Amino acid sequence: MSAAARPTANRSDLVRTIAGREISVKLHDKGFIASTVVFLVVIVVATVLPALLEGGTPSYTVGVTQGAQSEAEVAQRLGGLNNDERPSDIPAADITLVDVASVEEGLADQDVDAVLTVDGQNAMLSGRDSMPDELLTLVTVAHAQSVIGAVATEAGLDADQLATLTSPPAPQVVLADPPPDFAVPPQLVIIVFGFLFYFSVLTFGMSIAQSVVEEKQSRVVELLVAAVPIRWLLSGKVLGNAVLAISQVAIIIGAGLIGASVTGASDVIGQVAGVSGWFLAFFVVGFLMLACLWAVAGSMASRIEDLQSTTLYMQIAVMVPFFAAVLIQDDGPLQRFLSYFPLTAPLLMPARMIQGTAAGWEPWIAMALVLLTAAILIVVGARLYAGSVLNTSKRSHLRSAWAQGAGA
Repeated sequence: MSAAARPTANRSDLVRTIAGREISVKLHDKGFIASTVVFLVVIVVATVLPALLEGGTPSYTVGVTQGAQSEAEVAQRLGGLNNDERPSDIPAADITLVDVASVEEGLADQDVDAVLTVDGQNAMLSGRDSMPDELLTLVTVAHAQSVIGAVATEAGLDADQLATLTSPPAPQVVLADPPPDFAVPPQLVIIVFGFLFYFSVLTFGMSIAQSVVEEKQSRVVELLVAAVPIRWLLSGKVLGNAVLAISQVAIIIGAGLIGASVTGASDVIGQVAGVSGWFLAFFVVGFLMLACLWAVAGSMASRIEDLQSTTLYMQIAVMVPFFAAVLIQDDGPLQRFLSYFPLTAPLLMPARMIQGTAAGWEPWIAMALVLLTAAILIVVGARLYAGSVLNTSKRSHLRSAWAQGAGA
């Protein structure tokens, strides 16, 4: 059917229809659904499980005999301090005190975890078969403070003198070039973003290539091209897969941020949230930059078995940014150059932003370069796709595809 004989239709409607078909097919793909679920489970487990394992503040009931009330109250106060007030070597614990006449009476009560007795400068913490480390540490510190206070009173020291002896001021630390304070190691965030980029672009890129070659192998593409201009067909395929890829990545990042919010890791959210927006933006333009070339790789093949060879260079183009982001993490000339190079910029520029080594204007320049490259590759890819997609008899070559695509 000639181009003039094709049914007239709004271009955007046709592109949306083709994109909707791609989305529908993918949403019914068990592999796609399974991979998304696995990613979500991994992200949720990675953010929620550590908080669950920590288990929160432990609670203990301590029996207090006569004469041990002072130490017990100090231990209770130390365990209940806020995180900002409590020294790093003092554990948190919720201690409930109950008066008991003797160790035997206290341990006879199953609700009592330990019994504290004090005889002069000697303290004894009695339990059944074990003693919680947090409780032992708190009572040890409390008793030490009590003994020191008693000795200081006998020596005639006032409270300020005692404080100077027991808690001298720590030396002030001054760093000439202090590193940024990160809640999560930047290397870990870079690896996570890099793997997301690698997995998503590779998965959806191969999906585009496979869809194209399946249509060629079944000759369905001839029917589609008879009804829809070739470039519109390509636009719909790229748009549909782009929507799915971006949605999947956004959902995974959102799940991670929600998990961090639920566990109270607000510092993690503050570190990752801003960079996540830039990563998504670079992911979008990076995906569009390569999507048409994935379709070209599929159109070059005449059967599924050819895909391994026709997509080889595309697989390399996806692996290079991933390994560059993982292996090149020092802020040097190579990292700065690659953060502007269109192929590696979608990962290296967000990586530099995570590390805090990129100025505010740099991502905008890198984004402009990637967009310009994407526009060029889309034009080139569309011409190659148009020149090779109807060649169903044998594997196409770039030179012939380029020549045939000129008039398509």
